[in-house]
Amino acid sequence: MVGKLTLKYWMSILLFCLICLALSAPFWKYGPAALEALQGGTPELAKSESMSNIYGLAGLGLFFLLIVVALIIRGLTNSVGKRARKYLEGHSGVTMEQLDTDFAAAEKVGNIWVGKSWIYSHDLNCLLVGNDIVVLVYGETERSRNRVNYYLCLGLKDGSVERVRVSESNLSRIQEIYERYSHIVVGNNPEYKYMFKNDRDAFLNIKYRRNME
Repeated sequence: MVGKLTLKYWMSILLFCLICLALSAPFWKYGPAALEALQGGTPELAKSESMSNIYGLAGLGLFFLLIVVALIIRGLTNSVGKRARKYLEGHSGVTMEQLDTDFAAAEKVGNIWVGKSWIYSHDLNCLLVGNDIVVLVYGETERSRNRVNYYLCLGLKDGSVERVRVSESNLSRIQEIYERYSHIVVGNNPEYKYMFKNDRDAFLNIKYRRNME
């Protein structure tokens, strides 16, 4: 489990890093000249470029370079392995062997694996969520410029919500999978979402308590 999710995690980070590295190219050309000017010198580049251009492009390149550094630091401090260990520390009755077995039999839908007992994704803040505490599965959309982003939302027993970005088709497929679970309410019924947020006790009486308690 950890190996596959780590590979997916770093592939997503490194792709963005490569894009930012390409955008940081002006720093390598204008950065030394900007530094020389800041130290009181007159850079050779100033003969053909204005200092405002040199400072501006050097700063822009540095901005994208810092994004790369931040992404790598975040990848190391929020690694899949660390999140998996944190989950196990908080769930003493669960072993890595159990997670690996469940993950191996899980259905892969995009960057998400839906197992019998857990759902996994490197894009989830907590890496994995136990299906036994999922009480509501629904979708959300957000418009970003000229496109629509889709999100899988997992409403948990404690009232919190885990969100992960998915494609429209994958959202539908994951909802279909969760229809198999007798204790989970699936769909975008506004009444159910309102109850989950405002009267969770009544919401849990719909399916969860009847099938899990």
